[in-house]
Amino acid sequence: MNFEINPYVGAGMIKFGMTGKQVQEILQIEPQKFSKTPLCDELTDAYPFCHVFYKGNGNCEAIEFFEPADVTIQGNTLIGKPYEKVSSLFKELDRTLEEDEVGFISYKYGISVYSSDLQRVEGVLAFEEGYYD
Repeated sequence: MNFEINPYVGAGMIKFGMTGKQVQEILQIEPQKFSKTPLCDELTDAYPFCHVFYKGNGNCEAIEFFEPADVTIQGNTLIGKPYEKVSSLFKELDRTLEEDEVGFISYKYGISVYSSDLQRVEGVLAFEEGYYD
């Protein structure tokens, strides 16, 4: 299943603001539920290729993808690609990109990219407006 990121809207058929039940109906998989961190009040839905995060009202606020997910933005594949290639693409698209030792955040595109060693993209988080506020 391809998940084309539509900034601040969603990824593929998953839209921010959907309930967990709506996401489950789209993915047609029963998720495992877990707490991402001890401070997290809301449970996260774990699917074989992504984690879906919810706000206090139970609506989706972010989706974290990892292999084997096929995640694209503007037709560009992200997961599994060389970090430098993906980073260069976003530096051209977003001059306000925030980079650190494990990836970057693009507030312009509502996306963050994770790479533990900055060699290969391992994870992509698509998030709704205000997620990091």
